[in-house]
Amino acid sequence: MLDHWHTLIQQLPLGAALPLWVQSLLLPLAVWVLYGLFSRIAPVLAVRRSRPGVRLLIRRTRLPVQLILAATVIHSIGEGFPAYPMVPLVLDRFIPLVIVLGVSLLAYRAIGTLFLALRQRFDISMADNLRARQATTQILVLERLVTVTIVVITIAIALMTVPEVRRFGTSLLASAGVAGLVVGFAAQQSIANVLAGIQIAITQPLRIDDAVVIDGEWGWVEEITLTYVVVRIWDKRRLVVPISYLLQKPFQNWTRSTASVIGTVIIHADYTVDVPALRLEQARFLAANPLWDGQVDVVQITDTTQTTVVIRSLVSAENSSKAWDLRCEVREKLIRWLQENQPDALPRQRMRIKGSVTASPSDRSSVS
Repeated sequence: MLDHWHTLIQQLPLGAALPLWVQSLLLPLAVWVLYGLFSRIAPVLAVRRSRPGVRLLIRRTRLPVQLILAATVIHSIGEGFPAYPMVPLVLDRFIPLVIVLGVSLLAYRAIGTLFLALRQRFDISMADNLRARQATTQILVLERLVTVTIVVITIAIALMTVPEVRRFGTSLLASAGVAGLVVGFAAQQSIANVLAGIQIAITQPLRIDDAVVIDGEWGWVEEITLTYVVVRIWDKRRLVVPISYLLQKPFQNWTRSTASVIGTVIIHADYTVDVPALRLEQARFLAANPLWDGQVDVVQITDTTQTTVVIRSLVSAENSSKAWDLRCEVREKLIRWLQENQPDALPRQRMRIKGSVTASPSDRSSVS
């Protein structure tokens, strides 16, 4: 290609008078200028709704493109110095490595921009965000899988650009099977986690922003990688769980099929409690509470003890966070209502004394 370029340059006026290194330099410089024009014209020519994404793509890929063009310029200048044979030899060793790294960085940033644009299409902050959480989980796991693939391919191609490493790798090809078995046996747990991460992305027993209970800890799924899951606990702690653990141990997913959650409030009361009145009070309270989604409002006696009845109140909310707050408010409201309107219905102990009580002579004299 470079020979054809030199021929084209020499056909231009004053082209033959230019040094060879100048002729070689004109090609990457021309490409650089064209790239600069393209980066400014492309957002204008794009569809209006796609312009922010095009600008983001150009901004994120500008550095790797400049790196590739700079390496090409340096290589072209080196070919213009035939009197210094060491220059082309050194450049032939390092320039391909730089170009491989530049292309890999370009692919990584371009694909990352694509996945970012896909994630922005789904809003997990919505009340009914089941579809958004499904898509976001698949996108995140797929993005990390593609990133790992790009890194592995980059390392392989970069090593193959060095002749010594390429010949060494060829000589070890015969023992690659045994080496693969050894490495696979040593890293079987890591490989199992990666495969489990792919299975999580496909089957989706949990997703981003799911409300889960793992080992008695309640929180929301904050991050899913190929090897572990990060759960944001309600008190702002982070629970890091290996992916393989989630496929081997049971856990609770409160938002598996829908984001709405039913909360439970348990109250112990005396046998004389007026349950219908308590049921009406909860209905009035929920009707004026913005946390309630208008779906579930139940008050029932579900159990008894020797001294009290167990009243279970069921309320629903749009998500687990609102359900928690609603449960606390309902519990406070019902207890306050019992204190103000049915104080005798609060838990109490009853004692019955049998027989007669005989006063002592000193007690009689004090009474008289």
